[in-house]
Amino acid sequence: MEKVHTLSYQCPNCNAALEYDNSSGKFKCFFCDSVFTEEMIKKLFEERDEAVDLEGSSEPELTEDQQLTEEFSGQSALYSCPNCGAGVICDILTASTRCHFCHTPVILSGRLSGEFKPDFIIPFTMTLENAKQKFYSFTKGKFLLPKGFKSSAQLNNISALYVPYWLKSGTVDGNLTATGKTVRSWRSGDVRYTNTKVYHVEREAQFSFRRVPCDGSKRIDDALMENIEPFVYTGIKPFNMSYLSGCAAEKYDVSKENASVRIDNRVLQASQEKLMQMVSVYSSVENVSTNINYINQQYAYALLPVWFLNYTYNGKDYAFAVNGQTGVTFGELPVSKPKLVLFGAGIFLAALIVAFIVISLFFGFLAE
Repeated sequence: MEKVHTLSYQCPNCNAALEYDNSSGKFKCFFCDSVFTEEMIKKLFEERDEAVDLEGSSEPELTEDQQLTEEFSGQSALYSCPNCGAGVICDILTASTRCHFCHTPVILSGRLSGEFKPDFIIPFTMTLENAKQKFYSFTKGKFLLPKGFKSSAQLNNISALYVPYWLKSGTVDGNLTATGKTVRSWRSGDVRYTNTKVYHVEREAQFSFRRVPCDGSKRIDDALMENIEPFVYTGIKPFNMSYLSGCAAEKYDVSKENASVRIDNRVLQASQEKLMQMVSVYSSVENVSTNINYINQQYAYALLPVWFLNYTYNGKDYAFAVNGQTGVTFGELPVSKPKLVLFGAGIFLAALIVAFIVISLFFGFLAE
């Protein structure tokens, strides 16, 4: 059974919960307004966090019945809030959440230990208000949205989530063989001449790539995540659990090997495009054959910031995501069927009116 230790970061001035403040890049107590830098937090909690890492994490505070339930269901578990002692219910992939009673940020450190401990993290820089504004901009002018979709209650469901990502770096050796043609045409008098030269073409190059991402969660749509890329790796930091305070986080359930298949397809496509650029001097290129092989490769596991909004309409789920670092947005929006019917009826009515006016003018012209 998984060993989990619950942690929270308390303000040393008033003992209220500390949270990472996206706008300032510092840790803030929203009770007494105290502010702490990353260095201060590391110094204050270094001994405790190191002890948790060395222990690998302690046994979770579960009753015998709860332990049996977790072992047999493998789906959820109940842990004690370190602040008020209330039960924190979460599924097996959750690594950071909030107590539903006192709202204290709770970090389940054991979920991020051993092979599940990330190498890196990119902290949030987009605030909740930033995310809401991105949502407003994304939906602006889209009048076929269901009533209430852009309501305040709906926007309050936007949540900050650290998504698990596999990052792959390395070098590939690529080679290309093809038939290239150059065509030159000219006219002399009334005669046009065409000269075609055919070449056997070979190209070889090495390409280095750095931290190509693939999300490590089966529950999150890969296409959604790819559409909010890229993340800027100048903002990446060595992983520290304190960044999770106040945000939800998940551990990966997609293996490194499975993620590598998707990453390799992206590397292959990019390498082929680079090789094709090297033969762009020809008028046409035919019989292209490419071969891409890894010279070396390295993996890293990171948590990357995403603001999420999920909406269910007519039994279908719609997801909206904002890159928590850059603000890039993407999502699928629902369409209100009643509004769509009214919109279609309006267009039909407008067309009838225009047709009636045209016919009236036509017959009026004939009458004259």
